[in-house]
Amino acid sequence: MSFSVNQPFRWMDSGTYQESPLEPLIRDEALTASMQHASASPVIHLWVYDQALYLGRRDAKLPYLQQALHQFGVNGFGCVLRSSGGACVPLDAGVLNLACLLPDTTISIDSFFSFVADLLRVGLRDYGTLQFGEVAGSYCAGEYDFSIHGKKIGGMAQRRTRFGSILQLCINVEDRPRGEWMEHFYEIAGLHEMDNHKPIPRIDGSTDGSIASMTNQSATVTDVKERLLASIRTQWPVTPTPFTTEQMLVDESRHHLAQRLRLFAYTAKELAATDWRLPE
Repeated sequence: MSFSVNQPFRWMDSGTYQESPLEPLIRDEALTASMQHASASPVIHLWVYDQALYLGRRDAKLPYLQQALHQFGVNGFGCVLRSSGGACVPLDAGVLNLACLLPDTTISIDSFFSFVADLLRVGLRDYGTLQFGEVAGSYCAGEYDFSIHGKKIGGMAQRRTRFGSILQLCINVEDRPRGEWMEHFYEIAGLHEMDNHKPIPRIDGSTDGSIASMTNQSATVTDVKERLLASIRTQWPVTPTPFTTEQMLVDESRHHLAQRLRLFAYTAKELAATDWRLPE
């Protein structure tokens, strides 16, 4: 690996978001921008969004995306178009999001995935053995899905910035019908009518699970945060640190994501409005 794991990770929890779904991604971007400082150290950033659809750019090709997002807005979901890879992922208060940020732009994609996979194997070992590999039929299926007993409980995506590398992942902790939500979303959005450039080939809601459902434990996001930290610290240096970012970097990151990368974000209330339309 091209970075030193002997350098302590800062463990930073920015809490639960309920306003614009873009805000936690702005914090990730700002943390990555801070990697330009010579004294920068790796960061593990944890957050929760209650609740929204985190769309991939491929989802923008869905023929009835506007209708689907409006209906989900009526049902209490916001939405955001994210900058990392993959297709739509539903987030709620029972999903823990984690970003691993490195002051390194040279680490290979595979090496970064493999390192974070090792972090997860150790961090979630109290819940069983994780398997890595695509879970066919799951939402946002990919090579770095992770599962327990064959049911997907999360996935990973990464991207590079000028100053660092970021790998974002979500862990389904508490049980929700997320697979069913995604089946319904893609049905409304017209996935079955598409011949080419489908965001996903198909979706089978029964392929998705959660730590709670796969282990028959009453797992909560708070429980998983505590176990992750305790387990990871047995093998890597990790220092819990209050979440802070430079306001200038937050403002610059908000402009970069919204204006330069043209990521859109709406709250459930905005999506539910009768006059809401997707940006052109």
